[in-house]
Amino acid sequence: MRGENNWRFWLPVAALALFGVYSAQKLIRCHVDPKVDAPDYLFTRKILARRGSIYSSYGKSYPFVKSVPFWEYSLDPVSLTNAVVRRRGEPRRPKEAIVKTIADALGLDYRRVLAMANSAPCRGYRSQFLALSSDPDAHRTLADSTLVSGVAIQDKQVRQYIHGRRLAHVLGSVNAEHVGSAGIEQRFNRDLTGTPGTIQGMRDACRHELYDRRKVSIDPIPGADVYLTIDHNIQFEAEDALKWGLQEFEAGSGWCIVMDSRTGAILAMASLPDFEPLRFGSASDNAKINRAIAFNYEPGSVMKTLTVAAAIDCGFVRPGTVYRTNRDDPNYFRLPGDGSHVWEPTMTIRDAIVHSSNIVVGKLGYDMKPKRLYSYFRKFGLGELTGIELPGEQYGILLDPNKRMWDMASWSRAAIGQSVAVTGIQLISAYQAIANDGLRMRPYVVDKVVGSDGSELYRHSPVSAGRAISVKTAHTMRDIMLDVASPKGTARRAAIRGYSVAGKTGTAQKHLPGIKGYAPGLYRASFCGIVPASDPRLVVLVTLDFDKHTKFHQGGNSAGPVFRRIATAALRYLMIHPDRPDELAEFDDDDEFDRIMEERARKRAGISAEP
Repeated sequence: MRGENNWRFWLPVAALALFGVYSAQKLIRCHVDPKVDAPDYLFTRKILARRGSIYSSYGKSYPFVKSVPFWEYSLDPVSLTNAVVRRRGEPRRPKEAIVKTIADALGLDYRRVLAMANSAPCRGYRSQFLALSSDPDAHRTLADSTLVSGVAIQDKQVRQYIHGRRLAHVLGSVNAEHVGSAGIEQRFNRDLTGTPGTIQGMRDACRHELYDRRKVSIDPIPGADVYLTIDHNIQFEAEDALKWGLQEFEAGSGWCIVMDSRTGAILAMASLPDFEPLRFGSASDNAKINRAIAFNYEPGSVMKTLTVAAAIDCGFVRPGTVYRTNRDDPNYFRLPGDGSHVWEPTMTIRDAIVHSSNIVVGKLGYDMKPKRLYSYFRKFGLGELTGIELPGEQYGILLDPNKRMWDMASWSRAAIGQSVAVTGIQLISAYQAIANDGLRMRPYVVDKVVGSDGSELYRHSPVSAGRAISVKTAHTMRDIMLDVASPKGTARRAAIRGYSVAGKTGTAQKHLPGIKGYAPGLYRASFCGIVPASDPRLVVLVTLDFDKHTKFHQGGNSAGPVFRRIATAALRYLMIHPDRPDELAEFDDDDEFDRIMEERARKRAGISAEP
């Protein structure tokens, strides 16, 4: 009986012996085997470099974006209670004194911090958020282990977009890791990021750094700063006018660009709807599109200027060349119509631009044939990237007749801005060539990139993109376009008192996915103008995209007034002297459109109309 019970004694003894052997060999391996990590309080960590700033054309006196370094402080109640905090030769500091130091350094309520210090640790994590601060004095105090304990500090930086949504599509955004995800932030991410620093030091058992025991501290090198060509005052006026236009004329979206006609520098660029840069990830796909560079669309009648410029430049026609205005001409295939307009039997090329005749310009394009028209469109920069320093730029759509023949309808349709697609930046670049005596300049939005040590890493110099038309043709075209913004033309509401405006309207039908042909009643209205026409300084493009049928969907009635507001503000701000100080008085009197707009404004403001 006694022998039968021996196994009950020896079984637990054997189990304990096996556990002892296992524990012993684990302890031995910790000291002998180099592959097993021993407890180590040393650490190495990289420090994020301050991201470079983005400035307007005014330089450091007017930043658009900057990064502000700060520290995130958290409290570990267990570490605060258990750690011994004292200075040499002094007694241990009590918990209340430590809490008082923490509260005073961060400007927090003492009782709130004391309650956090006395609270039980939460399951899964022990630290509790205290505050964010960029105060270096507070950091020195809380990093001193002879004054406080239980405070975890994390180095961080916050990206500040000084003006909120303004210029959102150009500036772009950064993600949670401070990597550029759109706009200039993405395009120049490598320059803006900088070089991270390195820290080697010690941490306590809770893996909190002991700041006063750092062994190596290599400061990071801040990122380079990017200086834009954008003028913040003109940008404000452009966005304000575009918002007004969308609201006033009930458009769904819109975009505008202001360009220096001599250099190709972008002075303002706006696209609506826009987004909040700090919430880029939650913005809709529709809001993220920079429609000024990343949206292909049929331009409509603003294309007629390029067609006529090409025909005059190659000697095919003169401004006074006469075409018949009948659509049922057997010599032409499927000519576009002119809607309800009734013309005289004949019309000159000059009048075809002023009155925006589809039939006459369509016939002209048909007579020129695709290869000749295509070659000039390419000279104007259509069908290719402009090279502007922004991500997402589109090529547009311009079929090469040498590789894929245009159908017979395209012979006349391409001339009036159908069956081809452009981007806003391509279109204004083409008009810039007309403003700059035929020489097209490459558009740019970045003036220079400057390193943290003050050295210039990059500086843009105006670059020619080739000659589109001759000087004589450019002067002729500006002269023809003068009458568009006049009582004789389609854009009298784009006229600016005291300044000559050479421009062209466009009212393009929209094609929607899933619909054969064009969507009835839906249009994109554009106006592109050169001011002053006698001595060009600015080119301004405005396009409004309508999602529903409205009364003022034509380019002259909607995009024209927006152009006028932008161009007038820019001309006055840049102190460009009027070239026609005594003209255009008639546009302020008895204007039906202005009267309607004034009544609308009064109604919105709650003011009764005058008797």
